Amino acid sequence: MLQKDEEKHDLGCAGDAFFSAQDLNSYMAQRRRAEHARDEERARETAKAQKEQIERLMTPLEITPERLANFKTRLRQAAEQGQSQILVLRFPSDLCTDRGRAINNSEEGWENSLAGVPKQMVEVWREHLKPLGFGLSAEVLDYPGGIPGDIGLYCRW
Repeated sequence: MLQKDEEKHDLGCAGDAFFSAQDLNSYMAQRRRAEHARDEERARETAKAQKEQIERLMTPLEITPERLANFKTRLRQAAEQGQSQILVLRFPSDLCTDRGRAINNSEEGWENSLAGVPKQMVEVWREHLKPLGFGLSAEVLDYPGGIPGDIGLYCRW
């Protein structure tokens, strides 16, 4: 049997001594609490990062000639690789007024549910790309907890 309380929690064995079933259950409970605390910390960090991302994506981008040139380069590179679309932006469904419902259901007018930079990207597409025959689509990329998570905005040709 274990001699010290400290030894009970690490289940260290001195010689041929065994730990008790109660010690093992306590150890398992301690491990579950530690794992739960790590999960909660990861969830807090993820929520904080997502909040910061949403704040960034609510601030309009300056559409400069350099940004447009970089986008044209991405289009050309994708075409050279045989692709017919590129991911323009990945963003949380929180940037949709309906949390991605219209996109998830492929509803006409889904672009009207967008806010911030995603909405701005639709406006850039309408102004610069749609007249040239480019299409724009969106899809839900993941479903954390069974609800729409991130949305992908795609330019296609």
